[in-house]
Amino acid sequence: MLLSRLFKNAPDVEINQLSIDSRLKMKDAIFFCLDGIKYDGHDYIKEAIDNGAKVIVYSKEQKEKYKAIYIKVTNVNSALTKIAEIFYNDPNKGIDKYVVIGNYGRSSVAKFINDYLNSVSNCGYIGILGVSYNDLKQNSPFATLNILDNLRMLDTMKKGGVKSCTFEADAASLNLQKLDSVRPDIVVYTCTDRNSSEFQTNDFFNYVRRYLYTLENETVVLFNCDDASYNELKDSVDNSVTYGTSSIADYQIRDITIYPKGISFKIVHDGNTYTCTSDVQGMVNVYNLTAAIVAMHLRGWDMEGSIDFMKDVPCVEGVMEKVDKDANIIVDCAYDIGSIEEIFKYGSQVKRKNKLIGVVSINYSDDDKRLEKIVDLCNRYLDIAILTENESLDSSVMEILERCDRYEKKTRFLYMSMRSQAIENAIEIMNTNDVVLVIGKGNERFLSMGLGKEMYYGDRHYVLKYLNKRRSEENEII
Repeated sequence: MLLSRLFKNAPDVEINQLSIDSRLKMKDAIFFCLDGIKYDGHDYIKEAIDNGAKVIVYSKEQKEKYKAIYIKVTNVNSALTKIAEIFYNDPNKGIDKYVVIGNYGRSSVAKFINDYLNSVSNCGYIGILGVSYNDLKQNSPFATLNILDNLRMLDTMKKGGVKSCTFEADAASLNLQKLDSVRPDIVVYTCTDRNSSEFQTNDFFNYVRRYLYTLENETVVLFNCDDASYNELKDSVDNSVTYGTSSIADYQIRDITIYPKGISFKIVHDGNTYTCTSDVQGMVNVYNLTAAIVAMHLRGWDMEGSIDFMKDVPCVEGVMEKVDKDANIIVDCAYDIGSIEEIFKYGSQVKRKNKLIGVVSINYSDDDKRLEKIVDLCNRYLDIAILTENESLDSSVMEILERCDRYEKKTRFLYMSMRSQAIENAIEIMNTNDVVLVIGKGNERFLSMGLGKEMYYGDRHYVLKYLNKRRSEENEII
């Protein structure tokens, strides 16, 4: 493509590539000097030119200009979005786009939408779980792709016959404008955990507001109106729809039942009542399923069809995952205090008269304030708490765990340095109808051990291993 097609008054130079990474080899490329949190592309202009960049798009004055064509713009991010749309022949057109934000429930909502749309059409996915479409699945080092890669991937998906795509993004990615190149049809805001590390370390709502202000009028924003974030954000958009248990919800959730084998609830909308049942677990998935069902309904998909599909939809692996159909054992990746409490609440709802046993993660970086909060949660909800490693320095695991002894305890506490042994112990002491919550790792296959990462087979692996061992031993006794 000629540079003159991309920029007014530019020479007729052939351009074959767009780039934001100066380290990569490029031929006949435009290099965009993005200014990020850690790195500023303006500092790497020479490296980009040495690697083949023919054109430099920049916004900051340069003391020294190396041999290339220079185009100055007011905002490099905005320029990249506009140029990439032209270069990739406007990949936003002709493909439905669902963007899921919030800091709790994102992955589940995005996956539920993706699973249903793949059952009736052809849907891609870009998010924390990587990139997938058709038969391709690939990991990604980032929760959200950058401006350029999002458009490049949309272009590739469209050429592969994909009709829709789900995205998920954290607040930091929104602040870095990574999704500004995507023009979504639906944006789902799930909920906010104000105790989460993401909320505490970011200017969270300002990041989200900035993104919402950029949306086109045609984009519908779907809010969970039960969550306090709704009042914080509702004035940021003109075109919004709500779901929740509140009477103000456009799609109202009623008659919720939480039980060990799943959930049941109703959605009331426009005078119609729809009954939903599913094998996924907990109140959080009542909201997640409703968000997915409503988002698709807003794009014209049949409400009853998606509800019927959700009866057997699998959860995200390692997120409120019931790993065995007969045993009441839940594996979840929760780390933040608010998320842990929600899972404890679920466990207390379904345990009835039985015991609630928790395998709870402690990190070597945990301060006394966090340890005290964890002990308090265990005292309030658990009958037995087994504290174990999540991230640790080998020599100090037990010392960290035993620091919890300084706090008053009502619950029975056990300290076990090896995570796999803690899971084995929980399964050994559980009775038939007890509920076991294994919290902290989810689907992660490693333990951070101070100077590096150690291989770990995953909580799910050890739950099934020791559950099968127990059943085998019981059968021998019989």
